[in-house]
Amino acid sequence: MRRIIPTALLVSAGLVLLTTLGKIGAAHPRELESIVHPGATPLPILLEHKGRLAELERPPVAFDHDRHTAALKQAGTGDCSVCHQLKETDPHLSNGEVQVFRFPKVPLDMTDKGSLMHAYHDACVGCHRKMTTEGKATGPHMGLCGKCHVKRAESPRVTWAWSPVFNYARHAGHVQASERFDHADNLNIAGKIEIAGTITRTEEKCLLCHHTYDKEQKKLIYKENTENSCGACHKAADEENARSMKKVAHAACIGCHMKLADKVWKELAQERRPEFSDQDQKKFGPLECKGCHGEHKELSPEEIAKLPRLVRGQNDVMDLPLESTSGTRSAVIQKIAHNGTLTARMKAVPYNHKAHEPRVQFCDTCHHHSLERCSNCHSLTGDSKKGGSVSYQEAFHRREARQACVGCHAAVKETTKCQGCHEWLYNGMPNSSCPVCHRGPSDGKPIDIPAMPLAWDKDKVPDKLQIKVLEKEFKPAEFPHLKVVSKLATISNESSLARWFHEAKPQWLCAGCHHRSELQQAAVNVPNCSTCHNRPFQPSELGKPGLLGAYHRQCMGCHEAMKQKPAPLECVKCHPAKQEVKATEAAISRLGKKD
Repeated sequence: MRRIIPTALLVSAGLVLLTTLGKIGAAHPRELESIVHPGATPLPILLEHKGRLAELERPPVAFDHDRHTAALKQAGTGDCSVCHQLKETDPHLSNGEVQVFRFPKVPLDMTDKGSLMHAYHDACVGCHRKMTTEGKATGPHMGLCGKCHVKRAESPRVTWAWSPVFNYARHAGHVQASERFDHADNLNIAGKIEIAGTITRTEEKCLLCHHTYDKEQKKLIYKENTENSCGACHKAADEENARSMKKVAHAACIGCHMKLADKVWKELAQERRPEFSDQDQKKFGPLECKGCHGEHKELSPEEIAKLPRLVRGQNDVMDLPLESTSGTRSAVIQKIAHNGTLTARMKAVPYNHKAHEPRVQFCDTCHHHSLERCSNCHSLTGDSKKGGSVSYQEAFHRREARQACVGCHAAVKETTKCQGCHEWLYNGMPNSSCPVCHRGPSDGKPIDIPAMPLAWDKDKVPDKLQIKVLEKEFKPAEFPHLKVVSKLATISNESSLARWFHEAKPQWLCAGCHHRSELQQAAVNVPNCSTCHNRPFQPSELGKPGLLGAYHRQCMGCHEAMKQKPAPLECVKCHPAKQEVKATEAAISRLGKKD
């Protein structure tokens, strides 16, 4: 149990925004850095405003916001308004006054070094001086510059957690919390919002957070099944009728938490309870930096699957490409069609949206800017304004882009279970894999890919093989061929992505070792290693080692990539020593002892 002062509940919320909101000129949160001190996990904000200067005259200040929040709580000093301007009229918005948490309070020119310095010193050092006169413990005064502007950091800079990890679990928690609200709470984060149309999912109360701006009516509205990501409207900088993401995220989220905290305190006051429990604190969101900006682990697909699915009118299975649901060609296709006709060169891709949802942390993993159709931003030729000049085809096939299908698949293939085979295959995807995705229309039904059988014809897949390339020095190496193939098949069956691709041509499973077997029609026809690696290494053929090098690079490389035993250089684990060699070693050992 802990004692709480009514106004102190709000102190941490207001201070969270120091230097990251309002007109302080802080860098975009992605660019902020902090100094991590040994034995602690603070999240300091790095203050390094330069004005017109090319570089700072003194080292930046690592401001530990949570530490100051705790100190003010302990001192029982005021609320957020002690440091922050809580509200102001924003010229970018039509509804006037908004919550801002601006620091410092006084107007200042962010390009003027003197204005910057005096504003921060008056606010920070002035507070220290005031607390000193009140007999309270506080920070350094004017003149002790090195106490804040530390010349040598105790540890190297590291990238600060630039934003909260808002994933499926956090969204589900907010939805669950909203179900406890009633109309009297008035907790809408954006002020008054008018409802357009009919709402059927009233229990979710999506309008508490989701809205859009109607340019004709010049007001915020909410319409069901049009919920979008915050970043769809709120960009890195202020725009007309939309504040920047960094401003609105803190003001809206912390503002809502503050309203809930105030509600909880009023409930405690009615019950005449001077203390609140941990359970009471869970009724409102975090108010310190670390509550949102701390470390968060990623959810597994199994954990995501247990959460309520987010439904926004999306189809479970949808056919790509650029075709409208009515069957007529979209305007973008008509615009580039030659002679008024368009010939489709690839079949549609039956994309199982529902199956992919648990495989990402949140919707914006793929819909990186807005929860719209990909074709709305990525046209066939590439829209420089909306899609960053990335064409529709590139949006799905860019190997270096995590949001693209091929890019995401490439990342999966770099995991330990897949690297044993895919490390040795050529980069990218072979042309023969195109039909695996471009299968044609699905009629809205998911395609079920059967698991690969684990029983093999021993005439095609031998149980064991003997490799005699080093038989002069060692006994033949016994390779458990069937065991390895069955293990690879099991790994493939456990991955829906692997099943999807390996099902098209089962011999592709052999291509990890027999890396030209994808050219064959059946697994029985895969070439032996000696077919290509039939002579010692030739400098003129750098990509083709001799038979000895091919075996060792392939076998040891796979073991190393997949973390398998025996490890490389444990030669006798694969190549048992001959008896005569052991006898010779024993004789040499006995002679050595006689000497």
